[in-house]
Amino acid sequence: SSGINAEYGAVRFIFGRRQYRGTTALRKSLHFLPVKNRIHFKISLLTYKALNGLAPKYLANLLHRRPQTSNRLDNDKSSSHYLKNKGAFSVAAPAVWDELPQCLRECPTLKMFKSYLKTYLFKRAYGC
Repeated sequence: SSGINAEYGAVRFIFGRRQYRGTTALRKSLHFLPVKNRIHFKISLLTYKALNGLAPKYLANLLHRRPQTSNRLDNDKSSSHYLKNKGAFSVAAPAVWDELPQCLRECPTLKMFKSYLKTYLFKRAYGC
């Protein structure tokens, strides 16, 4: 995708590297999250805000907590809605949110959540 190519190009430009040399270590040294992890960061952040009254109501209305637990979201993966709308916030948010460790989902402040989330995704991406 063009976003990924732009990221690689920026890293090569910053470090003056040739096109065919790897950029993983360089991206790690710059604390760049890979594109997939940045997407998960944004979805998780919007979900946290929606669940804690920090996002517009229309986003919060798309999320439903599971009855048996307060920090997981309901998502019916067997429905045709799920299969047709995997990119929709109402479908993607529960999938991404429920992958997060419980301690992350229960962070008391937005600032703490963002910091811990970035660290978690960074470690997951680069195996630190």
